[in-house]
Amino acid sequence: MDPISTKPQGECNVSIKLEMGFGSDEHAYECYNEYAASIGFSVRKEYANKNRVQGYVTSTKFTCYKEGYRNRDKRDSIVKKHRKETRAGCLAHIIISHQSNGVFHITLFEDKHNYPLVDPTLSYLLSSQRKIKVVQAYELDLLDDSGIRPKASFEYAACQAGGQSFLGYTKRDHKNYLRDKRQKSLKHGVGRSLVNYFEKRSLEDPAFQFSYS
Repeated sequence: MDPISTKPQGECNVSIKLEMGFGSDEHAYECYNEYAASIGFSVRKEYANKNRVQGYVTSTKFTCYKEGYRNRDKRDSIVKKHRKETRAGCLAHIIISHQSNGVFHITLFEDKHNYPLVDPTLSYLLSSQRKIKVVQAYELDLLDDSGIRPKASFEYAACQAGGQSFLGYTKRDHKNYLRDKRQKSLKHGVGRSLVNYFEKRSLEDPAFQFSYS
């Protein structure tokens, strides 16, 4: 995660239009996602085509998160409680294409949505708008290592940001981040303990051998 976006081509603001240029497909996503936040929808990547020889991206399609419909599950007939349908067949999207000068241009742009958009003041709750940045993660690590409880550290982070709507992630994201951090820490701790045990065994018993690989 990088909290500072590099924007070598074009300006990242709420204006999106045909032939708009970007220095990379990541920058195009950032701008389309910012545009999405300003009017109340979330973004996802539908596909990315690549040059088969050199491997660089030749074109990418970013769509509204309500594009298409969920595939029918074969288990639907036996499931008692079905998941809520979140897609609506929305056609809003952009397609960017790689040009000979290395710049990506918007070659197709559909801005019409077929459902009521979210109030922009609530856009921070949408999936593509939620992201814990590097600086925020560092602060959360410090609070967690200091023994601050998740609820208190979330409230502190929201206060520092000027309110939860400016934080960029939700309380659930906060809890999930700390959970994943602890799971990784536990995994590495168990691994280190095993290595220490094997090293001790090898010193006590010359016949005992092990390898890190």
